[in-house]
Amino acid sequence: MIENPQSDVVLVGTTPVGGRVQQDVAEAVIGHWQSLSWPAELLSLTVYVSSDGTSVLTYAQWSSQEALVRSLKETGGVSDTAVITGTESPAPVPYRLYRAVRGSAVGDPAPVAGSFPVAFFDAEDHQAARDFVDGLFAAEEAGEGDERAYPGGISANMHISLDGTRILSFSEWVTEAQAVAHIEAVWEPLLKELGGTGLLYRHYRSLFPAA
Repeated sequence: MIENPQSDVVLVGTTPVGGRVQQDVAEAVIGHWQSLSWPAELLSLTVYVSSDGTSVLTYAQWSSQEALVRSLKETGGVSDTAVITGTESPAPVPYRLYRAVRGSAVGDPAPVAGSFPVAFFDAEDHQAARDFVDGLFAAEEAGEGDERAYPGGISANMHISLDGTRILSFSEWVTEAQAVAHIEAVWEPLLKELGGTGLLYRHYRSLFPAA
């Protein structure tokens, strides 16, 4: 779902639910997407909901950075979910997938992911962001080995924002319990040390262009 050879950039947004019902927020975003014509460069739109009920995440894959930039300038367009989620929600951020690694403890083809741990980190610029990701993987391989044979671990997908100031870690796990076990053993210390923020999400719904 995350790796798509046609995808050049992705637009990722998070919406705090606040006092609203999480499912209502997710359905409102989906309804907005379905009410509009899609640019030819828009490949998919996906909604995830956090397991704690506090957040809705959107992940849009685009085949063209230029088309995404044009879309972001269109008030009420397919990339403008603020008309639904409210202006208090953070603006969505465009990213590009930088590195992806797969776990070796799952079969091929990989099973359907049931849990998606997501974490965000700040960076000074593109070089600092690349160094952060490369150093993170190097430290993991030094401590755990490069096979990444974590039970239930399907993939880890590291994105860097187009302006180089944000890093997005988007992982895929078979079950939430397996993801939580890995987070508690590996990720929680990193989040505390590096100042990142993270939540567990579940897939809610994906939309694709009409055939």
